[in-house]
Amino acid sequence: MLSDMKLTDTQKEEKIKRIADIAELNDLLSMHPYDLSGGEQQRAALAKVLLLGPAILLLDEPTKGLDSFFKEKLANILRTLTSQGVTVVMVSHDIEFCAKHGDRCAMFFDGSIISSNTAKKFFSGNSFYTTAANRIARHIWTDAVTIGDVIRLCKESS
Repeated sequence: MLSDMKLTDTQKEEKIKRIADIAELNDLLSMHPYDLSGGEQQRAALAKVLLLGPAILLLDEPTKGLDSFFKEKLANILRTLTSQGVTVVMVSHDIEFCAKHGDRCAMFFDGSIISSNTAKKFFSGNSFYTTAANRIARHIWTDAVTIGDVIRLCKESS
């Protein structure tokens, strides 16, 4: 990934180490990619892209194969990137992840965007495509979208 970059070998090694730290891949660098688990392969793919320092990051199902711990880590990585000015566009069926961490969500159908809003408004206003927490609690709280929302509202109600 870094072969075309005008960096010294030391700079390349430092960059690889920094990105491997972020993706928690240091212990796996000597392994062949086919010997990695699905989640590890996802993290390796993300690391390869991050080595290039993209201004726009396009992700297709980035949480596939990831455990809940690394999903939270991924959310932090993406949040850090966006705070540094990187635009992140993600396609995902992981509704819970999108509801919890997305800024804006949209639904595509037949090649067009049919619905778009902030994550909270998108999922609370959607009867069919929404989170489990919203399906369970929407008759009590219309803005309960994530499990965290339900817990917070329960505490406020008691």
